[in-house]
Amino acid sequence: MAVGLGPEFTLTACDWRTPLAIIDTYESCTVIARYNAVSTWELVLPTNTDAAQALLTAAQPRLLIDADGVFRSGPATRLQRTVTMEGDLLTINGVDDLAFLANRLAHPQPGTASPPYSSTAADTRVGIASTLIAGFVDRNAGPGAIAARRVPDLTVPTPAVLGGNVRMNGAWQNLLDFIVLTAKSQGFGVRVRDLEFQVYQPTGQATFSIELGTLASWQSVLEMPTANFVYVGGAGVGTARVYQQAGKGTSIAKWGRIEQFNDQRTSSVPVDLLQSALDSLADLDRPPSVEMGVLDTPQQMFLRDWNVGDTATVVIGDETLHDVIVEAEIKLLPNEPPSVKPVLGAAPVELTTTRQLRDARRRIVQIEAAWI
Repeated sequence: MAVGLGPEFTLTACDWRTPLAIIDTYESCTVIARYNAVSTWELVLPTNTDAAQALLTAAQPRLLIDADGVFRSGPATRLQRTVTMEGDLLTINGVDDLAFLANRLAHPQPGTASPPYSSTAADTRVGIASTLIAGFVDRNAGPGAIAARRVPDLTVPTPAVLGGNVRMNGAWQNLLDFIVLTAKSQGFGVRVRDLEFQVYQPTGQATFSIELGTLASWQSVLEMPTANFVYVGGAGVGTARVYQQAGKGTSIAKWGRIEQFNDQRTSSVPVDLLQSALDSLADLDRPPSVEMGVLDTPQQMFLRDWNVGDTATVVIGDETLHDVIVEAEIKLLPNEPPSVKPVLGAAPVELTTTRQLRDARRRIVQIEAAWI
């Protein structure tokens, strides 16, 4: 347990949903908490502790991270034991429960168990954004899914009413990417905490500055976007095919035109195709980002006054930036206050991170296969 001015964290070793041991003895625990994306964690502890042995022998090893409520929860994806002259350590890597949605597709016929899947080209729904998103999760991964596609114990409660009326077309997209596009466009978040799917509205406001004593260090980054002009091809063949396109003028002026093509053959509705282009532009954009070393004060504390997903203000030099906290690295060391490094704007994209997430998804699939 880490103690100090900020929040107190408790780590619990579990065998799936069954608590096994409170983890009091460990070298370090690092959590990369992300907004509308899969979070990751790494726990290093002596192999001879009760908690380490419990995790090694668990059929479905899992970590629960609590800070006055579940902060993150999720399965282990990698266990590594290292023995040297200095000692015997177990390093466990894992992901949070949102990873289970990254392992599903938005099926065009989610209630059908086998091909030909020829009755409809897309699972098309119109309604309140949060309600539609919860419905897609339920039909593709929750209790409403066919047995082979259900994530064990995942629940999908009736969500709060968030966002406006939208139209969503599920047609083989990655389920997490698919629902996040709509959530981002409507300004709210999605998460899975202890296998409960939730939509939520970030509410916190924080100000980070050296003058206020809430900012210890900072690094700003401006990156070229992946694309800033998107063509979308809809239904049809050859010259009869329907197209829409959209671009971001300010980005094109700065970086030049960077094109991308999206294949959306399941729709011929121009407004759907245009929305696909606009969603892609928003997802591919790389706004200025600021990585910060922050400090808790009696007036402003992590989790009490701000969290990942909240909008924040940061004063860096002569600039004042307002944006969403998209990511935070939380480092826990025994008997020390948590170290928190949030990222405002766009989290850095690294090939190593992409590979790690791909590997994590593969391991989760293997874990799930043992339960079915």
